[in-house]
Amino acid sequence: MAAQASGHHDVVSKIRRVAGVLVGVIAVVGLLVFGLASLGLQSALPWVDPRPRHRVSGSGLDRQWAWCVVVTSVTIIAAAGLPIGKAWAGRGSAAGAVLQGIGGVVVAGWTAAVTRVMGIYLFVPEDYCLYPSCWPNNHQMVASLVPGVLTGLVMITMAMLVTRLRWWIRALVPVVVWVAALLIQYAVWTSYLLPIFEGPPR
Repeated sequence: MAAQASGHHDVVSKIRRVAGVLVGVIAVVGLLVFGLASLGLQSALPWVDPRPRHRVSGSGLDRQWAWCVVVTSVTIIAAAGLPIGKAWAGRGSAAGAVLQGIGGVVVAGWTAAVTRVMGIYLFVPEDYCLYPSCWPNNHQMVASLVPGVLTGLVMITMAMLVTRLRWWIRALVPVVVWVAALLIQYAVWTSYLLPIFEGPPR
């Protein structure tokens, strides 16, 4: 009986190790392609080109946006690793905390890089801009950073609290912040910021 229980425990341990490796691979691959997904999310926003008679229309919350949200959300959850024990009561592992902390840096870094790419795409010599300092290029870049930087900071915070919070809290809080921030960003951008960006600098 004891031998049977020991064998069952070994099988469970092997399954958990394999599952942990798979989750880690998903997180790493997801973080590597996070930039492409972020670019898809950024393209949903209607950016205002600083040059006269130019406009970059956003794609809106379409199917591509939804897929990008799914991919990035799965990546953020996977970055928390697997729990030690039951998911709803167990704590996270040290490896999961390290991966989540690094993931937070990567998420914020990719967001900044993609935002910079969008800014370079819209940047032209100031002589060709309608307003000084190529308004509203810099302000759009700052506004587009919010979801990624905020989520990255939350992921780093959750990683530091690995011994104090249950695993499911560490795994779900960042993704809830991420999705909520994206939705709020789009709503605020299209209803409030866009008219400001389209007008003269204040």
